[in-house]
Amino acid sequence: MQDLTAKEADIKTGSSKLDEEIQSWLSIDRNESTCAQLLSMVKERQYTQLEAMLTNRMAFGTAGLRARMGPGYACMNDVTVIQTSQGFGKYLLEVQESLAKENGVAIGFDARHNSARFAKLAAVAMIRLGIPVHLFSDYTPTPFLAYSVRKYKTAAGIMVTASHNPKDDNGYKVFWSNGAQIIPPHDRNIAQHILENLEIHPEAWNIDLLGTSKLRSDPYADIFSNYYKDLENYVVGDKNSLASSNLKLTYTPMHGVGQKFMKQSFTVFGLNQFVSVLEQSEPDPDFPTVTFPNPEEGKSALDLAMKAADANGSNVIIANDPDADRLACAERSESGSWRVFNGNELGSMLGTIAYENFKSTNPNIPNEKLYMVASTVSSKFLKSMSQQEGFLFEECLTGFKWMANYALRKMAEGYTCLFAYEESIGYMYGTNVMDKDGISAGPVLAAYASKLYNKGSTLSQYLHSLYAKYGYHISNDSYYLCYDPPTIQTIFRALRDNGYPTHCGKYKIINVRDVTTGYDSSFEDKKSVLPTDPSCQMLTFSFDNGCVGTLRTSGTEPKIKYYTEIISPPQSESSREVLAEQLVDLKNTLIETFLQPEKHGLKAKSG
Repeated sequence: MQDLTAKEADIKTGSSKLDEEIQSWLSIDRNESTCAQLLSMVKERQYTQLEAMLTNRMAFGTAGLRARMGPGYACMNDVTVIQTSQGFGKYLLEVQESLAKENGVAIGFDARHNSARFAKLAAVAMIRLGIPVHLFSDYTPTPFLAYSVRKYKTAAGIMVTASHNPKDDNGYKVFWSNGAQIIPPHDRNIAQHILENLEIHPEAWNIDLLGTSKLRSDPYADIFSNYYKDLENYVVGDKNSLASSNLKLTYTPMHGVGQKFMKQSFTVFGLNQFVSVLEQSEPDPDFPTVTFPNPEEGKSALDLAMKAADANGSNVIIANDPDADRLACAERSESGSWRVFNGNELGSMLGTIAYENFKSTNPNIPNEKLYMVASTVSSKFLKSMSQQEGFLFEECLTGFKWMANYALRKMAEGYTCLFAYEESIGYMYGTNVMDKDGISAGPVLAAYASKLYNKGSTLSQYLHSLYAKYGYHISNDSYYLCYDPPTIQTIFRALRDNGYPTHCGKYKIINVRDVTTGYDSSFEDKKSVLPTDPSCQMLTFSFDNGCVGTLRTSGTEPKIKYYTEIISPPQSESSREVLAEQLVDLKNTLIETFLQPEKHGLKAKSG
């Protein structure tokens, strides 16, 4: 940057190493905005922050990259996106060169600040390596990118998104050639190739190359058309009855990309169009009406949707997160208050809907050839259902990278995957997309709700009927924020270093599973059947009263999450209220005994 060169000589932070890091960054970064931000931080003597941003590098993992935007190797910016793309491209050429050279890489982006630019820089890096790119010309939901990988049989896919993170964040999500997110060892191998290819060629910044290169194509219109053609396979029953339904729905994309895509989904299903939340219907990277653009936050994130629904006489609300891969739902009760279904309740309903819909159109396929998948921290409702209905069920490590890859392996063996989900409102309905997909789950749920309302029933009543049949499965999940990684390590070390605990307050622990180390006391060899994952802290405690509690860290956010569930068999004499009270007491004991929020300075979820 010629206009910044003269200022480099004036950099005197008191640390020669930091001075060198700053000057090195200014010599390679061609983005005026991040260079100006860096110099502003120097002027304001933010040396501690600068050192953290310049001397640390974002870790590339199975979730790809996700971090705050800004200068430095610890942040999302032009430099780190180019370096990541160079390394990723080199890895693709090493392990599947012919596929990469022939079918290329699909690249999409959401509507966040810099997402389109980062996607273009990633595309330039691939083209410079001779890899064709299917670069979307406009913002798109993450499920469309995952869908395009399988549709075009590409070597990989890149989605520039930070999903539901705060507005200052962005990310770089990677899909493998099977359409699922990457799993080990690809993450480690890509990370190594990034470090081996850090030098940036001057042409890496030449976005104009995308306008002339024969290696660039735009898949937007083709994918839009084909996605919805395949979505029609999920329509069950008479569209006319859906169009005549007396149910009015309200929808919000939470300032993200979902509005026009959900409209088309409703059209495909023959549903009456939803009431829009006008303040949130168009993409806005600043997310001005919500503190966190995440519908999983519940009522605090759905306030405007509830107001719009109240004003328009809607009884059901559905919502996507900003990249439209998650789905939330709320329903008005008889008293007029709103019930926000948690991720497990929605997963229980959608899983049953998937089973009912499939059996209605494929009655001759035996149940033993069908299966569903859930993450290990999700409710065991589908497991209970499978034991009655005779289909297969499997639980996987948390994250769709594990569930989708497991589903693909079973599909190759001749099984049919009906549904997969995780409690954090992520749902894979069918196998059009091998990832969570709020654009397809939305109309499926809306269509079933319409049928229920036509019969004079509700989603809440439907859920109650499922619990009556398969047993109550009550969960109580949330999280604490912790911005200090050493504190997280201290909390989990205390739970394993001196032997795993045998009690949590008054509650006796009968089994402990530690996915971080691969330990599981419920097996004779003490080895967990789930893959060991040292990169994530995760401990599960089974109690003698039938409750299960799990503590784990998030791979993309500064959170310690907790998950608790209590199950009662069908026709149990225990009421839902009594079970819920028991679970709340255990949850509170788990938090106070094992997390100790006050001692460790943890901040509870707001609202």
